[in-house]
Amino acid sequence: MKQKIKVFIMMFFMLSSQLFFAQERTVSGTVLDNAGMPLPGASVLVKGTKSGTQTDMDGKYSIKASSGQILVFTYIGMKTQEQAASSAVINIKLKDDSVELEGLVVTALGIKRSEKTLGYAVSKVSSEEITKSGEQNVLQALAGKAAGVQVIGTGGTPGASSKIIIRGVNTITGSSDPLIVVDGVPIDNTTSQTSAGDNPFNANLSGINNSNRALDINPDDIESVSVLKGPAAAALYGERAGNGVIIYTTKKGKTGKSLGIDYSTSLAIDKVSQLPARQNKYVQGTNPAANSINKNTPQSWGPSAESLGVPMYDNVGNFFKEGLTFTNNISFYGGNEKATYRASYGNVTQTGMIPETGLKRNTLRVVGDLKLSDKWKTGGSLQYTHTTNTLSQNGSNASAVMFSLLRSVGNYDLRNYKDAEGNNQNYYATYDNPYFTVNENPATSDVNRVFGNMYLTYSPSSWLSLTAKGGIDAYSDYRKQVYAISSNGDNLAGMGEVAFNNINNKQFYGDFIASGLFPVKSEWLKINYTAGLNLRSSQNTDVFSRGKELAVRGVYNLSNATQLYASNDETNIMSRALFGQLEFDVKNQLFITGSVRKEWSSTYGTDANSAIFPAASASWILSSTFDFPEWTNFVKLTYGYGEVGIAPKAYKTISTYAQPFMTDGFTDGLSFPYNGINGMAVSGSLGNQQLKPERVLGHELGLNTKFLENRLTFDVNLYYKTSKDLLIELPLPQSSGFGTVYQNAAELVNKGVEVELGYDIFKKGKPFQWNVNLNWAKNENKVTDISGNLNEISIESAFGSIGYYAVKGQPLGSFYGTKWQRDANGQKIIGSDGLPLIQNETGNLGNSAPKWTGGIRNTFTYKRVTLSGLLDFRHGGAVYNGTLARLHNFGISEASSDREHTYIIEGIKADGTPNNIAISAKNYFQKYLGDGGGAAEEAITNVNWIRLRDVTLSYDFNMKKFTAIHSAQLSFTGRNLWLNTNYKGVDPETSLTGAGSKINGLDYFNNPGSKSFIMTLKVGF
Repeated sequence: MKQKIKVFIMMFFMLSSQLFFAQERTVSGTVLDNAGMPLPGASVLVKGTKSGTQTDMDGKYSIKASSGQILVFTYIGMKTQEQAASSAVINIKLKDDSVELEGLVVTALGIKRSEKTLGYAVSKVSSEEITKSGEQNVLQALAGKAAGVQVIGTGGTPGASSKIIIRGVNTITGSSDPLIVVDGVPIDNTTSQTSAGDNPFNANLSGINNSNRALDINPDDIESVSVLKGPAAAALYGERAGNGVIIYTTKKGKTGKSLGIDYSTSLAIDKVSQLPARQNKYVQGTNPAANSINKNTPQSWGPSAESLGVPMYDNVGNFFKEGLTFTNNISFYGGNEKATYRASYGNVTQTGMIPETGLKRNTLRVVGDLKLSDKWKTGGSLQYTHTTNTLSQNGSNASAVMFSLLRSVGNYDLRNYKDAEGNNQNYYATYDNPYFTVNENPATSDVNRVFGNMYLTYSPSSWLSLTAKGGIDAYSDYRKQVYAISSNGDNLAGMGEVAFNNINNKQFYGDFIASGLFPVKSEWLKINYTAGLNLRSSQNTDVFSRGKELAVRGVYNLSNATQLYASNDETNIMSRALFGQLEFDVKNQLFITGSVRKEWSSTYGTDANSAIFPAASASWILSSTFDFPEWTNFVKLTYGYGEVGIAPKAYKTISTYAQPFMTDGFTDGLSFPYNGINGMAVSGSLGNQQLKPERVLGHELGLNTKFLENRLTFDVNLYYKTSKDLLIELPLPQSSGFGTVYQNAAELVNKGVEVELGYDIFKKGKPFQWNVNLNWAKNENKVTDISGNLNEISIESAFGSIGYYAVKGQPLGSFYGTKWQRDANGQKIIGSDGLPLIQNETGNLGNSAPKWTGGIRNTFTYKRVTLSGLLDFRHGGAVYNGTLARLHNFGISEASSDREHTYIIEGIKADGTPNNIAISAKNYFQKYLGDGGGAAEEAITNVNWIRLRDVTLSYDFNMKKFTAIHSAQLSFTGRNLWLNTNYKGVDPETSLTGAGSKINGLDYFNNPGSKSFIMTLKVGF
């Protein structure tokens, strides 16, 4: 009997155990925020146990639990939620007590955080806004869309570079470019200029406006953009974040779809937006009283064409053509609970408004994520881009297109550009005909680029998640510049030249990151941590080779050249860092974040060794702490402080050798090898082992509010940044054997305010919707200190008539040049010849930075029709219009056609009486308004503009009757269709020297900007 009882008891326990274990099963699902966006890093815990996990990058989780247990879902900044493990699939949407959240923001190191927890400003730009602009350069697509972000284009030619300045310039001699990050991995955005080793001048002032390498990113692959504007937001990137960070997050696969296909195609028509007005009444010559055309001058001060009975040609109108851009994108995506994928191909074929210029870009991208188990996940992305570009010469170059085109005389038809032997033929022998330049002097670039990343994540519990990530960015840029026999380019005197430039760049990046939620047993406190290490390597080689004096016409090979020259440059940089961050959530009302990064770099001096970049920020949800009126939905107060850096230039810690040269400022001068003999000498710059990174210290105070059921949003941010230890070249006594030393020796400050306002005019649910979004920003900049008893230093060499300087007590980037003499009331003092007198010393002519910028976007929606338009504003900021000054001098400007009378310049004579001395029209335009002896200040314009940056009309078709097609949209977009400005030149959003230069606002025969008409069709299957 006892034996039977024992058997019965054993069977009972066995059955009970089987029943118990049968109830324990795998529960999986997705954790979302209120906006339906996945929450990565959310904690999932079986209540009352130590069993837990974290959601992956797509918000997915998997955990073992029995049906009677409770799952606890936690995410910092959101309300904890509990749910019975009653089914195998549980999807959770976490909420906040006070207000519906807008979603997540991608921050430093790719960490996704709730907006309400951030103690600093981050501007978000959606993929729709990027693609809506129709820009092929993802940096140019940000223009006007974020407060405090200034975008400077360099012309409407295909592939022209774009520069971005965030909250003012933070460095004097370093790069002002922000760090560009794609899917958590920094990539190269260099704008490099081709320059021979024997070139003594600033190569940015003439030649080719090369692309910035963010051009290789396909805008259609972008999901969202986060702009980290202040040091508090960007401090985890250390020495690379001194100018802010722009984070691009790309599109990924989607679960629940076996195969999805998105296809889009568009056609854009580009036209010249604005050009300097020219006269077409007077012919070539220097004497208005002459009875014939003088072909020995480029000037148009000759007699009228009517008096000679000669035809006049519209050379500018004949030259430019409509540019066409064909864009096609297709992507395949899908996935399930275990894996997601997306593969895309993009193609751009663009012909420019300048004949023979163009751009072709082919992009292949693959991204995928794979869940190996409940605790292991891996994934990555890989992109290959092939970009080819045919560019045109611009600036101060006898072969530049605009140089010869805008100066052209109306009595000569430029289309007659070659003689019978194929030689350059033009109205003035020392200028290349622009048609000859575009047809016979091509400049090409051929870029092959691969970048991508891989990661592996192990998440054993809610308090620990380990991620290893590695990335690579490698590209080669093969450039070729031809100057045909008879060309005047590159001071050749018609000998002919071929030049090659091979650039190879490699960057390797690695992170190892631990993160998690501390197991604090408290209902009012949550603590999240992130810690890790970073390794980075950068390698760049630049090889230039040139052959002059070609033997056979049309053969562009070094073996066909008589004079050969070669130079090369190599740079290798290594960096390693440790970093950590803590996030505190106090009662879901107060959020405090602190971080620190310690960095070692090969560019630091041995005395400096390393640098530390700390940051701290706080976000207080006032609306959760205090009782506000019912119409007030959300009020947040933020404060952030951070320190970021800008690394020293490579190899400045040591004294190096170089080939010496001498120049007179006009010619290329003399350099080794000379007469077949080579020579090297100490470069003249003393190595400095005390070098350390420039430091940008920033305070930031913000207020974020939502009213009227979240229909009205108002955000304001104030900031104050101090840039310390700025690196400049200080002069040394020549007796030391060196001329300069690169040293941390200057300081400047930036302070400003940013305002963003959004309002949904009508409540949600209405058939007609109207949304208004406004941004406005003002920045003030000043150089506060320059060591070495210096009051000013040249930032970058410009022209002889005007320089670009950092001056103590003045805004950074001031134009300095000659000024008119004035009395105490500001009136010009006129000399006995009727012309104003010029001061003996140069002075500040104005600063290139705008006084303020802004943008207003209106979006109207009625059922399936949407109309959206962005107005872009700029007030102030100096632009040097050297183009117009030269056109005045040469009698080609439209104003100079009014020359049949004398002029009296407003001002006073030396005796204090009003000026009454009449001068000829030629003297007035050459020596007063022009650059034929007048003061440089006359060419400075403080620019204002209002432009219709983009306007889009779109229609979404009803696809419910079609099983194979789930979406279709047709849209029409106009870009830069309307511009209202006081600037009398090309589009004032211009920069001669390009994104790789420190000079802004320089216009000297720049290539023109464009306005575009775009039609796009998008279809989803």
